[in-house]
Amino acid sequence: MKPCLSMLLAGMIVATLATTAAVMAAGTAAEKVASAYPLDCARWKDKARCAALNKDIQACRDKTDDEWRECMHQPAPAAKFTPPKPRDCSKARSAQACELHASALRACEDRGTRAEHRKCMAEQSRASAPKKD
Repeated sequence: MKPCLSMLLAGMIVATLATTAAVMAAGTAAEKVASAYPLDCARWKDKARCAALNKDIQACRDKTDDEWRECMHQPAPAAKFTPPKPRDCSKARSAQACELHASALRACEDRGTRAEHRKCMAEQSRASAPKKD
């Protein structure tokens, strides 16, 4: 009975090693062949971003793993941002709050991106907010 168990154990080890070798070979072959496909820009709302991603995919096509990630993870182009215009405060319920907001808008109108504008507006509102004692 002992020789039968040892042969069974040896057979399981050989089968495991053969399966592992086959999976490893298939994995390396798939890694070399796999690549990103161009995106269909017809369904995208932001056509410029889709076109930029397709351009990056083409540029990074020959790279793999970390090189591909570094190549693809480039900052997105900043969208054009037009800051809102100050409102007419003559008909506002709270003229003081409207004037504070309008002055903050005037102070932050030179900001180029939406994030910079929001940060500036937050700073302006913090600076002009009445202090509670």
